[in-house]
Amino acid sequence: MQDLVRSYNANAPLIQKFILTTLGNVSLKTLNVQLVERLYKTFPSLELLYKCDAGFVQNSPNIYINREEQHHIGVDRSYLIDEIAIEKGYYISDPYISTATRYLCITVVYAVGDGYLFLDFRLRKLLERFDLIEKNNLFKYMNRSSYAIIGGGLLFFGVFVVLYGFYTFAGYLVAEEPLNIDAVFKPIIALTLGLSVYDLGKTIFEQEVLPRTQHVSDTFNAKTLLNFSVSIIIALLIEALLVVFKISIHNYKDLPYASTLIAALAFLLLVFAVFIYLVRKSEKEPLDIRVDD
Repeated sequence: MQDLVRSYNANAPLIQKFILTTLGNVSLKTLNVQLVERLYKTFPSLELLYKCDAGFVQNSPNIYINREEQHHIGVDRSYLIDEIAIEKGYYISDPYISTATRYLCITVVYAVGDGYLFLDFRLRKLLERFDLIEKNNLFKYMNRSSYAIIGGGLLFFGVFVVLYGFYTFAGYLVAEEPLNIDAVFKPIIALTLGLSVYDLGKTIFEQEVLPRTQHVSDTFNAKTLLNFSVSIIIALLIEALLVVFKISIHNYKDLPYASTLIAALAFLLLVFAVFIYLVRKSEKEPLDIRVDD
């Protein structure tokens, strides 16, 4: 929904000019069957229209493409308009959810004779008319299904790795041999990697599969990458610590290999710190994005 609103706000002048120009070319003096048929034929995105008197009280039924509803006659519609803006002879509302159709729409109020004509346009169809959003629902379904399979696989293997970590630790407990460093550190590494994979799969589901109702902008969300990177770095640090312990117990000649691993991790931490700094700096900078609810 937020994506539709942002797309409309970015292209509102073009869309509004098209609607007003088209209405100006249509004779709107009398609301009759011929006019209704012409309007629905001209505007495929039109889903509802009705007429109000000069006081913005509805004096016609709600006219849909295939039916009418009489019980709305007499309803005061002044809450839908800006009385200062209507002095120009027309008014176009901000996007809102229609109580009649339950869809996101905009209302165009156009002066006609002794009253005003109210036209509700479904926002999604209006944006599709201008090729501002994807029309191919089949491709969208296939894309979402692919993300669901990949995200579900990551969730499954994330849980599997976590269970494997507990399984290996339980194996050490029931074994007759005494506990060693591997018995402690390897399950920890498995749990850390499982957590990072699970978090990545969960984010894919939230971003690409579930309805996008919590997204405020299309800007890059670094939280997922930060969490995943932290988990990986922690796992590598634990592995480096385990390597140092093993070398110190068995053979000091292999210590340069451990030192190389630690130096590489130190460089990775430095790069990660710079990345966090840049992310925090970008979050503090104001974004020139306006979303109207």
